[in-house]
Formats: sequence, C-alpha cells, structure tokens
Amino acid sequence: MKIILGIPDFKIPIWEFKTPLMINQLNWEKIPWENETWVDSGGYQIMKRGISIDLDKVIEKYKMLNASYYMSLDIPPLPCNKPSETNFKNFDYLYSRFDKKIIPVVHAYDTESIKKAVDFYTNYTDTIAFGGIVPPTLNRSGNKKLAVAMYHLVRKLWRGKIHVLGAGSPFMRKVYFDADSVDTSTYRVKGIHGMIIIPGKGERYVGERKIVWKARRANEEELEILLSFLDKTHYPFEVRFDNWIDRSLINAWVLLHSEYEINHPLIRYSKELSTKNIEEIEEEINELCMQ
Repeated sequence: MKIILGIPDFKIPIWEFKTPLMINQLNWEKIPWENETWVDSGGYQIMKRGISIDLDKVIEKYKMLNASYYMSLDIPPLPCNKPSETNFKNFDYLYSRFDKKIIPVVHAYDTESIKKAVDFYTNYTDTIAFGGIVPPTLNRSGNKKLAVAMYHLVRKLWRGKIHVLGAGSPFMRKVYFDADSVDTSTYRVKGIHGMIIIPGKGERYVGERKIVWKARRANEEELEILLSFLDKTHYPFEVRFDNWIDRSLINAWVLLHSEYEINHPLIRYSKELSTKNIEEIEEEINELCMQ
C-alpha cells in the first residue's frame, strides 16, 4: 500500500524522506522537490469557505505545478445523499486536458449514486479515490462504520486501484486494508498538539501542559519503544520532543514505517464486510443511512 504524506507548507521537511507527497493546489505555486506528488483540488475547502472558482483557473494551476497526479474538483455531499452533476462535468472537462493524471473521487453517496459514479468513471480510468472518511460528518463514532461500508461497496464494484483520502495512519490502513494507496496529514496535527505516535500503540502526549482532553501521557516504556524503533529504522533526524516540528517529523516517520497491532472493533468490522457480497453491503449501508 502506497502512503502519501500531505504537506501544507515548507515548515516540516518531510520531502527528505523521499516519500510521495500531496499538496493542495490552493496553497502552492510550484513543486521544488523530485518526490512523486499528488495535487488535491481543494474541493472541500472551496465548499466550506464558499469560494467561487473557475475550472480553467484550476487547469492553469495544475499545468503550472506539473505534478504526478491531480484530484478532480468535486463538491462533497452530505453522507447518504446524491452527488452534484457538476462533479461528473468537472471530471470530464479536466480529463480532456490531463487524461489519466486526473483521479476522480467517489464520496459517501447513497448506494445507487455510488454505483452510478463507479460505472461512469470506469469508462475513463483505472484509478479512483474514495473521499468518504474526511468530512467531520463521518467522523462521529456511529458514522465511521458507514464510511467503511461505503468503501467496501466501492471496492467490490471497482476493478482498478483505489486511493482512500485521509486514511494514511497505521490504524486507518488496517481499516482500509485492501486499498492501493492512502494519504494523511495527521502527523502534523498530532505534533502541533504535543502528541507523538508510538509504533504499534497509537498516539501519546509528551507536551508540558496538563492534559485536559482524552489523551494518554507517554510513559518511559513507551518512549523506549519509540526510541528503539527510530534507531532500528535509521531515522535521519535528531530525536527531540520539545517542539512541534520535531514531533511532526517523528510522527511522519512512524506513520511510514510502522503497523497498528491492536485488534480494534472497526478493523474487525471491515474484515467482516470484505467477505460479504454487494447486496449485503448495500443493505448494511441503507440501514446505517437511516440511523
């Protein structure tokens, strides 16, 4: 499974890891590294901010960036709803300029719309992205199962490669275990909030503040696990926990080189869904959409 790290600016030099990167076209004017680079359209941010954007301007930016792959410009719907026809028109227009460098996105649509989208994009490309897990509406505990069920419907229907947006953490890679590629920017968010990722365990707090949210402080044994891991995997930077940039670099390295080892219920749920047929998964989605 290919892991792509999202990079919003130059503050954290993760390009030094030689890993594929993802940038947002709203924030970048050029690509200064040689890493494989994917470009996010910024569709979610455009929708949230109410930005009016010209598709031809997006094409100009994409051409200027000269990246490896580009996400199509979509309007993400609320879960279990139908997509805007603009999504298909945008993809068709972008595809006519960039061919298979454009990756269409299937969001958390209702089941009939998921099937329609898969059927439509099959005529163009062998790679799609699933974008159902990032919006906050699908991050509540009950809706996480809905996103997983929708993904497995897409996985059953689609014969080519699937990239899952926002699923690059070791835990999420276990949930979306049969995806072809994933991306994440969580390494940076956790670093800013004083968190480090312990290989095989999850996040732990190492900051100086008193913990007032649901988080566990790293103990000596867990820090030893992390230090040993960084040494064995030849982490290329100095190991420091006292600033967010160093914590973020450590987190990015752990994300790239470790696996989640806990038998979590959502992972078991995903494994079970993968054994079901299309009709059974559709029934599961429809029930979850009614909750």
